[in-house]
Amino acid sequence: MADAIEYAKDDARQADVGEFGVAKIVVVGCGGAGGNTINRLNRIGIRGAETIAINTDKQDLDLIDADKKLLI
Repeated sequence: MADAIEYAKDDARQADVGEFGVAKIVVVGCGGAGGNTINRLNRIGIRGAETIAINTDKQDLDLIDADKKLLI
């Protein structure tokens, strides 16, 4: 068992980030609740994810603090 754990540790250390790339996280908020979620994530300081707000209400969409906005 100890050998398996040590092997896993060595394998993890040797993994090249370039081989898999870096994770890209996108948060898509749809409608009023989705927009509220995006605003809340920004307000509490969550960073590192791209945010996209989608809504049919332009006035509500204008109030969302998203990286990208899509009016449908």
